[in-house]
Amino acid sequence: MTKSFKPLSVVFVLLLSACPGTAGAAGFDAFRTVMAPGLKPFARDLGGLLGSGSNQTARPLGFSGFDVGVRAAAQFNPSHGDTVLKKDNTFGLGFIQAEIGMPYRVDGFVRGGAYEGMAVAGGGLRYGLWNVSDEKYHINAMLVAMGNMAAHRYFYAVHFNGGLVCSLNVPVVSPYIGAAYDLTRLEAQATGDPALSGKKVSVAEPRFTAGLRAKLKLGYLAAGFTYTHDRPLVNASAGFRF
Repeated sequence: MTKSFKPLSVVFVLLLSACPGTAGAAGFDAFRTVMAPGLKPFARDLGGLLGSGSNQTARPLGFSGFDVGVRAAAQFNPSHGDTVLKKDNTFGLGFIQAEIGMPYRVDGFVRGGAYEGMAVAGGGLRYGLWNVSDEKYHINAMLVAMGNMAAHRYFYAVHFNGGLVCSLNVPVVSPYIGAAYDLTRLEAQATGDPALSGKKVSVAEPRFTAGLRAKLKLGYLAAGFTYTHDRPLVNASAGFRF
């Protein structure tokens, strides 16, 4: 691996090694002790993780193209008022994601993951805004729409987002930026307070991302920074794309 790939490699390895453990350390089972004021902050943190890290390029795959890889997102500490996740503790989620290229610059994708008793499944569509070009320094742009479901014994969440992603064709390492809007609906299934069982809350937050994507011989490696609901997140991805 060349020197230009080393910073991305370090970030990616640390994130993937941390996410499964930190998600468990965060303690989603602690939702059973949540009080009403903590529902919306927890929903914001969960929605930010579900929406982050799904895109690292705005170039459509093209008809019959395929991409399979892993995605990870981590938040450095919970939002103010989130009494479920451990204070001053990094926590994250990881996914396996598969994508396929379709006609008219449309890509479809599905994703899923499971950890600490929570199962997550989702998917979405992307649409390239203009004809694809691999010419050096050409800007690609696409619209993205995605939905996710997260199910735990103590809560259930549905997440939707829509946004715009742009990337610049640069040899070896290409930058990308994105802006999106997350809508998360959370329903308490079982808590220590019987009055909260079945209670629903909804939150909506903008999300902004910037990162770098490195092309490898057989795939890609990417790392990015996200800002949403007054909290920083980092995300990483790796996979095979052809």
